[in-house]
Amino acid sequence: MAMLFEVCLHRREPRWLVLIEGQFYGEYIDKVQALLDAIDAATDALATGQEAEVWDQDGGKRVY
Repeated sequence: MAMLFEVCLHRREPRWLVLIEGQFYGEYIDKVQALLDAIDAATDALATGQEAEVWDQDGGKRVY
């Protein structure tokens, strides 16, 4: 089963969050930076033999 990386907008504050398997990974001022960091972390997971997916919860689609 693939590791799930999610990028979503924080509901109460203007910042973006990256969650890995539902657990907090990082917060960002900018959506693009959040996506880039999630993709970088997913790439690292793939390099260790794990499956990984990055989802943009704002757009509801898989981005990596």
